[in-house]
Amino acid sequence: MKKISGRKISQKIIEIIANKNKKLSIAALYAGNDPSMLSYIKSKKKRSINAGIELIIVNMPENVEAEDFYKKLRELNNDNGINGIIVEKPLPSQLDIRTVAGIIDHKKDIDCLSYSNNGRLISDEFIIAPSTAMAVINILKYENIEIKGKHIVIIGRSEIVGKPLLLLLTSKKLNNHATVTLCHSRTEKLEKYTKNADIIVAAIGKANFLKNTYIGENKPILIDVGINYDNGKICGDIDPECYERSSFYTPVPGGVGPVTVATLFENLIKLNEKYD
Repeated sequence: MKKISGRKISQKIIEIIANKNKKLSIAALYAGNDPSMLSYIKSKKKRSINAGIELIIVNMPENVEAEDFYKKLRELNNDNGINGIIVEKPLPSQLDIRTVAGIIDHKKDIDCLSYSNNGRLISDEFIIAPSTAMAVINILKYENIEIKGKHIVIIGRSEIVGKPLLLLLTSKKLNNHATVTLCHSRTEKLEKYTKNADIIVAAIGKANFLKNTYIGENKPILIDVGINYDNGKICGDIDPECYERSSFYTPVPGGVGPVTVATLFENLIKLNEKYD
């Protein structure tokens, strides 16, 4: 088994971005103080400096009025000094991610929330993809792991990971051509699918959900997208007991997370080059 270092992959991507020498800025808009979100913002801030990108943090209180939050988003849309916008999740209950998707300027939408950017995934004519889903592709690419023709099981059907990742893994544009099974919390006999997988991507948001009884004898590749808190410690969706039954695995922390941040910066560059 081999542990995949997301930090090393992130560093490679960020070095490529820094060498482009583009002076760009991102506004990170969020409400509240969710610990996983704050940890993610801290990671972005650190890596943005290395990439030569200015990260502007726009914090609003957890009980912010919805219209005030949406007004701030529109202001960022219209600010010529801002090249990219991230709306951090999770959002407080009074805020609606679909409303955000309808407001955010697609030219600045580096996390691919807008219907314009997201819809292009269906037709395989996308400019960018949701950063976490694309981070999985980047990890497989940088590790020279074959995707074409492989059976890949995704556990989780969210709009930001599971569903877009299904499209990316089967993309003709990316020459991926995988065979994908999309599972979720209501999938019956999940182990029937996971035991026959070449690659398993866990993105269900449940601490240590995937146990070694779900892993086949073929030493699959395990990609852990989950970031959970269990007894005050960060952990993924894959129980570490599974690692010895794999050929490659991503740890939590230090796996998909750092690559997601670097992929966000890649998206910023792509949109800037498209619309500048």
